[in-house]
Amino acid sequence: MIVASGSSSIGSDSESLLSCSKFHFEEKVLEKLERLENKMDLNEEKFKKWEETFASKLEKMDEAIKQTEIFEESVRGIQLQEQSRFNDSYHEIVEHFKVQSKNETEFHGEQMRTLLETLSSKIEEFNVAEKNRENAIESLQNTLNQEKNRFNQSLDLILETFRLSSNRTIEELTAKQQKDYEALMERQSTVAFSAYTTKQQDITRSTNVKFEKVWTNIGNGYDPSTGIFTAPRPGVYHITAVVMSVNGKTFFLHLKHNNEYTSGSHVYDDGYKTGTFDVVLNLQKGDKVSVGSKGSSSVYSDNDSYTTFSGHLIA
Repeated sequence: MIVASGSSSIGSDSESLLSCSKFHFEEKVLEKLERLENKMDLNEEKFKKWEETFASKLEKMDEAIKQTEIFEESVRGIQLQEQSRFNDSYHEIVEHFKVQSKNETEFHGEQMRTLLETLSSKIEEFNVAEKNRENAIESLQNTLNQEKNRFNQSLDLILETFRLSSNRTIEELTAKQQKDYEALMERQSTVAFSAYTTKQQDITRSTNVKFEKVWTNIGNGYDPSTGIFTAPRPGVYHITAVVMSVNGKTFFLHLKHNNEYTSGSHVYDDGYKTGTFDVVLNLQKGDKVSVGSKGSSSVYSDNDSYTTFSGHLIA
């Protein structure tokens, strides 16, 4: 049946659809009008509530304004009262200050008068004390002059006594100083030696270099037969030695103190080489000093005295 109606004609269907659309449109318009009326009713109710609230707020504001005016009137009254009390207090303070100032002025004036009187009295006392001080200084000066005169007299007497006493003891002091000087010179008498050799020598651990020729032997401490110096008295000695090697040979020599090896000299390479010793020793009486070797060495010298051994007491 639907198919049949659909196949009847297109014009009848269009009219039916148009009538349906118009009806539907009118229903929608009516619905919107109803909703609009409802919203307007709601808005009217809201406007009424706002008017009521606004009127209430205006009433409260009027009440607050009235209370504010009352408060201002009260504050102005209190301010006027306080201003009156302040003026009264100010006048009282000014009067009190005038009275107090007058009293203070009179009091300080009395104090100043008392102070000036005291100061005048002190100045007078100071003048009297100054005069007394001048008198005391003059008296002290006289006393000092008297003491000076007595001191000069005493000093002259002491000097005279000392001169007489010195004349009696000067010979004894001179004799004692002479004895002390002689003893000192005896203790500090010179000790010195200087020797050399003109021979080539081969030495071993048990032998020393013999400096058989002697230039100086003050104090007789050096023995040319052994090459040993024996300290004749205790003291500080300066010891030196110069030793030449045999051509092309090496030697290793030492300065010996009581057979203990001290300073060393090592010479090697081709040609003639010179080794030296230069030491300061603190020797006791009887200590021995010589030039020796820990092994075997050869020492050269000839008539030109290349190899020497010297020493002297310095303190």
